Amino acid sequence: MLTEAIDILSAWRNGESAFTLTTSGSTGEPTPITHSREALTWSAMSTLHAWYNPTKPPIQLCALPLNKAGGFMQLIRAAVWQSSIWITPPTSNPLSNLDAAHLLQFNPETKQFESRPLSQDLWNQYKPTTVSLTPMQLSLILNEPSSASMLSDFEVVLIGGQALSAEIEQRLITDYPNTRFIHTFGSTETASHFAGREITPDNLEYLIAPGTQIKTNQLGELQIANPTTKQAWLTLHDRVTITAPNRFQWIERSNLYINTGGVKIAIETLESQIATLTHWPLFSFYIAGKSHPVYGEQITLFTTHNQPLPQIQAALSSLNKLEQPKEIVFIPAVPTLSNGKIYRNPNP
Repeated sequence: MLTEAIDILSAWRNGESAFTLTTSGSTGEPTPITHSREALTWSAMSTLHAWYNPTKPPIQLCALPLNKAGGFMQLIRAAVWQSSIWITPPTSNPLSNLDAAHLLQFNPETKQFESRPLSQDLWNQYKPTTVSLTPMQLSLILNEPSSASMLSDFEVVLIGGQALSAEIEQRLITDYPNTRFIHTFGSTETASHFAGREITPDNLEYLIAPGTQIKTNQLGELQIANPTTKQAWLTLHDRVTITAPNRFQWIERSNLYINTGGVKIAIETLESQIATLTHWPLFSFYIAGKSHPVYGEQITLFTTHNQPLPQIQAALSSLNKLEQPKEIVFIPAVPTLSNGKIYRNPNP
């Protein structure tokens, strides 16, 4: 990972004009996306002005894969901001063991990053003030007391990827009053996020970056235009409600559903309902559509919770009949993609 990070930063310093990333593959085949240097610079600066003090760029902790937009853009931000960055392997709980961490320290005289291995003195001198996490990483960090206590050391935590449960959001608000948690919104096509929702009581609105335009199509899907899209309108598979020229509320994914008996059931919405009814954390279960000779697809629940089947069925009995899982499968772990997103495999 360290070599990969140094190579990316060297390519940037040498004036590379374009960089290619690959989409996650969570809703289709992975696709290469190429962004210009100018677009990536705009993305990095919009993040700096949206969530940080532009006169004092933060020191980042990167615990995301560098070949995906989230981790890659952390490196680009460090290069554009000319700010040091810590690199640590992208594990499920990156705060539980930082022994393999390295500091890429920016030298303002040479304009280069110098690699230094972790030491307590170095960590204390260049303590990271911000970290980017997937929702699954955040969930596992919160489940371990020692890593949960470390979250309060950060001034800003960016959370990208999938939805957060109401329970986790409430815990962040209650237990970390001095840390800002931003649920970011974006994709590889938009060079990581272009909007963010600060997790505060009753806040459901995402604020877009200056220089971004938004609208919806006839299906209610979000369309955006900004420098990362070369000012062309890009349609995202997300249904939203636009509440102001620079704000929107997310409703659901428009291409993440199960078609059962001719009725489309939104997967993430149903997973949120199941989490509430069972008191299971998100990322400890998932639903997927299995092929069915009558329904086309049947809703199948895959769970890591080894509870009696009648107990689970009773908890889910208040769901609409079409939404109730036709099969419940017990699995040892939830499969994930390299970027931490759930791989909703119907045949694990």
